[in-house]
Amino acid sequence: RGRRAVIASTKCVAIHKTKGVITMLFKSELYSIEYNEKSKSLVQTVNETLNQNFKRILDFWEIQKLENYVEIRIFSDLEEWKTFYESFERGPYQDYIIGCADGSKIFVLAYDEYKKTNVHKNDTVEDFQKIIIHEFVHICQNQISTPESTTSFIMGEGLATYLADQPYNHDIKIDYPKEDIFNFEKLFTLTNDLYSFAQKIVRKIAEKVPREKLIEYSLNYTKLYNDWESLGFSE
Repeated sequence: RGRRAVIASTKCVAIHKTKGVITMLFKSELYSIEYNEKSKSLVQTVNETLNQNFKRILDFWEIQKLENYVEIRIFSDLEEWKTFYESFERGPYQDYIIGCADGSKIFVLAYDEYKKTNVHKNDTVEDFQKIIIHEFVHICQNQISTPESTTSFIMGEGLATYLADQPYNHDIKIDYPKEDIFNFEKLFTLTNDLYSFAQKIVRKIAEKVPREKLIEYSLNYTKLYNDWESLGFSE
């Protein structure tokens, strides 16, 4: 623990050209990054991020080896990203959405482009790096999930933002009836900052239980619900 994973890489290669834009592919032993000339400078940033955090996240989930090769795609145009997201997620794009994961794939909007959004206009490169870690956490959680797993927004997004050490509102209120917190529709009416809400709850749980219990709660919605009061939350 604590050591950085050493990720050997191959050369970047051009894979196709569309409307005069050449798409490049960087490949390492564990992941690939698809990008174009506009987002070329981010390849090193993504590499550094994963090199520093790959093993740490795998260790948290007790994963010895990923089942699937990780594919990362960087979108270098905001409008293209909006169109992709709405077709991919089958839902309306919102200003805060700049990354998502599906299976072993990570999709992210390039740093210079997502700074054009109102929500992320003041973000730093470090914030961009944390998006990559956030989505990688989702990939790992998905790997250890089984058909019997019952997950929740709180533990899914809460752990992703917590392990990525993303900034959150420390003063956000989380003292609500658990029936509302564990009801997906009601949860969205409690706050307009669900990521801070989820992370604050996870941080409170992490103060009281070991890592193994956090994993159990992330995979067992009912167990967390039943232990809610004993973890120091209100009924």
